[in-house]
Amino acid sequence: MKVYLIRHSEPDFSQVDKAGYTGLARDLTRLTPKGIEIAEKAAQDPIFNEVQLLLISPYTRTMQTAQEILKYKQIPTQVELLLHEWRPDKSGTQKPTDKQVQQAYNDYLNETHHSSLDFETKDEVKHRVDSVLDQYKNKYDCIACVTHGGVIAQMTGETVIPYCGIYKIEY
Repeated sequence: MKVYLIRHSEPDFSQVDKAGYTGLARDLTRLTPKGIEIAEKAAQDPIFNEVQLLLISPYTRTMQTAQEILKYKQIPTQVELLLHEWRPDKSGTQKPTDKQVQQAYNDYLNETHHSSLDFETKDEVKHRVDSVLDQYKNKYDCIACVTHGGVIAQMTGETVIPYCGIYKIEY
């Protein structure tokens, strides 16, 4: 199955910052006006002529990116929880500081574990995404996933993922 992995567009954290949101609540952020323009441009990519299903991470920035794509091409969609971004705290019960999250992320990137947080490893991210793609591999020839840079990096080996970057993998 051909899979196009698409990073969400540019998020605008000013609204959630102003509201004092922290942790997972920050994922309620919308796109910037520039982010909407980037998504509109990406929506013109000819890959969407062959995409049979668009899977979407449940974050606001991915859903809004998908919304821009769907303005130009009618594609069936499905929100998939497990396409979410890397988690610095698998329990979801901690309130880590920015410093703790940065340490966990450095450990994640370097495959070390000096952080006090129980964060997702690279293997866990890949396994999580594989569990989603496995559900579709015998039903579709070509799907696309609007997801996050961390997911795309893990699935492709790329390290710099621009907003609305599109990456093809065979699954």
